[in-house]
Amino acid sequence: MSTDRMSTDRTSADRTAADPSSPAIDPRIEELRLSVDALDRRIVGLLAERTAVVRELTGFKRDEETVRSPGRVEQVVAKVRGLADEHGMPPGIAEATYRTLIDELTRMQMELLDERRAAAAAAGSAAGVAAGEGP
Repeated sequence: MSTDRMSTDRTSADRTAADPSSPAIDPRIEELRLSVDALDRRIVGLLAERTAVVRELTGFKRDEETVRSPGRVEQVVAKVRGLADEHGMPPGIAEATYRTLIDELTRMQMELLDERRAAAAAAGSAAGVAAGEGP
């Protein structure tokens, strides 16, 4: 069991017994924190799936413009704002979260694109040398 999990498994009574000077925490707070922890595991799993799809999608993109796709970014942001509103969540939270996610995934895609270009250039250079066109 990980240290994080062990710490969330301890009840407020356990913590109070270990440190009598600490105030008792309402058991409902503990329940809600455990719910948040479980949701975080699911959210990160879904984000990992989304990242894998974006990584695969990057293989079809050939330039920075198709990676950055500002029109698509705004389409996704509008969609998640609407979904947030439908679910009773402040749309600004969804937008901020997705803009950060998109920024990070765009950075990842640019790195993958740069790696692919470098590999292609190296392969082209090696092919030229093999054909007697090199230095």
